[in-house]
Amino acid sequence: MHTIFVHHRSSHHAKNSGYSRLIDYFPEATSIFGKSTLPYKLAKLISKSSSKQAGLYDSASVMKEYELFKVLKSNKSKAKIVHYLNGERDVRFNVKYNRQRKLKYCASFHKPPAILKTQITNLSYLKNLNAAVCVGENQVDFLKEYLHLEQVKYIPHGVDTQFFTPLVPETTVKQSKNILFVGQHLRNFKTFNAVVKVLIEKIKGLQVDVILRKEYATEIRLHDQIKIHHNINDIELRSFYQKADVLFLPLLDATACNSILEALACGLPIVTSDVGGVSSYLGNTGNFLLKDQEAYIETLVQILENTEQRENIARQSRQKALNYDWLEIANQVREFHNLVINN
Repeated sequence: MHTIFVHHRSSHHAKNSGYSRLIDYFPEATSIFGKSTLPYKLAKLISKSSSKQAGLYDSASVMKEYELFKVLKSNKSKAKIVHYLNGERDVRFNVKYNRQRKLKYCASFHKPPAILKTQITNLSYLKNLNAAVCVGENQVDFLKEYLHLEQVKYIPHGVDTQFFTPLVPETTVKQSKNILFVGQHLRNFKTFNAVVKVLIEKIKGLQVDVILRKEYATEIRLHDQIKIHHNINDIELRSFYQKADVLFLPLLDATACNSILEALACGLPIVTSDVGGVSSYLGNTGNFLLKDQEAYIETLVQILENTEQRENIARQSRQKALNYDWLEIANQVREFHNLVINN
């Protein structure tokens, strides 16, 4: 079987983060990056004429389509599966019109159902998929019904557990308490600001580190004990996870969350929201899935004052993260590919 990935990488993800890392564990596969000879003006024109209600489709998407078309022209007798790493974008003409007897199309979806239902209303392309991978359990039933697909499988998002690792225990006792907040997508900034304001008053010397894109900095209510960080490298990102006492990440909705997976891999206790698919990733770890402001405050005070509890959760977090190592996730994806091809 010839595996072909249609690549996509979010610009804000660190080098060792993001779903595109899956490709690294398929050395035999072909990856479509959009490196084609198609003139940019033509690609732009085609993208503009495409339905905006059918998912994101820009000039880079057109380049990928053309490159994929050329790859699919070769060796038509061999069984092939095309896997779009991001089903919310790039899926158009090949999947609808380039049909071959031994060719199957699959896509991974990352958005929660409520967002998919609102952003993608034209399903004339996506309904031609043969299969879908969900990174959140909360997507499975929705996508089966929404796209009229039988072959829909939950395969968790992966994390690089070789890079994101716990810090070797220090010999000196930390005096300060540190909360970490990472990212911007579907983050509940209102709740974060309200909770942190109370915590700063309750916990002497509390330090709060916020890592997010610069254009979202205005979402954070400024305070001397809150430090906002932009454009950090991978080593710095890992260091923030390793040195924090707890990841506080209130969310509006979710499927998978890179920040939660990276915190797990670094052995960091997590206080987050009981929404979407988050509970599947944190089950049996001792981490906290909460729903209201008072519960956040009470839990964060408790965990920041209880070193033994933090250490117990840290061990369970790291152990859980090993289930999401990219090698394990790649094996699950490979098995699903085989199932799709043979059905």
